[in-house]
Amino acid sequence: MPLRVVVAGASGVVGRALLPQLRERGHHVTALSRRADRLNELSADEVVAVDLLEPDALRIQLRRCAPDVVIDQTSAFGAADPQEALRRTAKLRERGCKNLLDAAVAAGARRFIAQGMTAAYRAHGHDVLDEESPLWIDAPGAWGELVRALASMEEELFTRSGIEGISLRYGALYGPDTQYAPGGDVHARVVGSELPLVGDGVGLTSFTHVEDAAGVILELLEGGDPGAYNVVDNEPAESCEWLPAYARMAGAPAPVALTLEQAQSQLDWLTVHQLTEQRGATNFRLRETLGWKPTWPSWREGFAALFGLWPS
Repeated sequence: MPLRVVVAGASGVVGRALLPQLRERGHHVTALSRRADRLNELSADEVVAVDLLEPDALRIQLRRCAPDVVIDQTSAFGAADPQEALRRTAKLRERGCKNLLDAAVAAGARRFIAQGMTAAYRAHGHDVLDEESPLWIDAPGAWGELVRALASMEEELFTRSGIEGISLRYGALYGPDTQYAPGGDVHARVVGSELPLVGDGVGLTSFTHVEDAAGVILELLEGGDPGAYNVVDNEPAESCEWLPAYARMAGAPAPVALTLEQAQSQLDWLTVHQLTEQRGATNFRLRETLGWKPTWPSWREGFAALFGLWPS
């Protein structure tokens, strides 16, 4: 049955993959974007410039739209300053998402789908983590601010009466226009030999292709229980595995090798953590409850497609 769907963060990498698929399925789509200069790029029935940090404007727009489902895909991860990106995204998760949730409830929406992240889990041993694993709410610095904001957002989402709340915990998002694509931040760092192998390189990353992120949203518009879902591929990868493979596919030099001590003196601590300690996540809950299978089951094929080495 066609639904009325509002998508916030519609100009982001997941939003741009999602909008045309929603319309292909006959849903009426209202795209929200903070940046008015991006509105003409969006594939939607209507496009509205509105800031999630302006609650009154949000309430007016959602009451007018009368959505069945509201989807929040906002982030500031494209900001040039990494610390500013973390802080702005934390503000969007805690304040912006709450404002949007308030407006969705007031407008009578039945379901709210938000964006989370598997990188927020507290690293533990050598485990691959599921949705019951604790978030790293006492992490240091701006990263800790973001994780606490995410935890606060999810608590609000899962306990709010009158609406069904879902948090999609993505892995490292990759695909067209992401930081892993040619011209993106990760690509530039690898090509410039600025992203090294550190120590044993045992930090695990779970990857999520933007097409799979969009595909899960489509399945959860009406189906599936409320709660958190890890949206990741089938193959968490250690940095000593995915980083050299990515460099080869990108035609970049092999990553340099640093000891942990060298890396700690040359890199920010979050990058060191991701390369050496971070744990991956399992998509078992999605597979078992929805029968979901990622279109891109492994980052290997997904990376290859980015560089024209695999059928896209």
